Amino acid sequence: MIRKILTVTWNLVSGVFVLFFSLWMSGPGIAEDDTPTYRWYFMLLFVLWGIGVILQFKKRTRVIGIIITFIPTLFFLILLVMAASH
Repeated sequence: MIRKILTVTWNLVSGVFVLFFSLWMSGPGIAEDDTPTYRWYFMLLFVLWGIGVILQFKKRTRVIGIIITFIPTLFFLILLVMAASH
């Protein structure tokens, strides 16, 4: 029971984190020039996260699904730490 609660909590927190940073990085709000360039390839990280969540539903692919959800979360977390350290 506790394992399911932790899994659902992890998926919610990491999903909101990845979605927020994917939208922020793909939008024109962080561009250094005046041209509104949309970088939609950052949304692929949210798609990767979604694939990981879908894989977690089957017992056979649960571990690989958890690993796949870690990839975009760790990517944005590392970027956040690197940006905060400068």
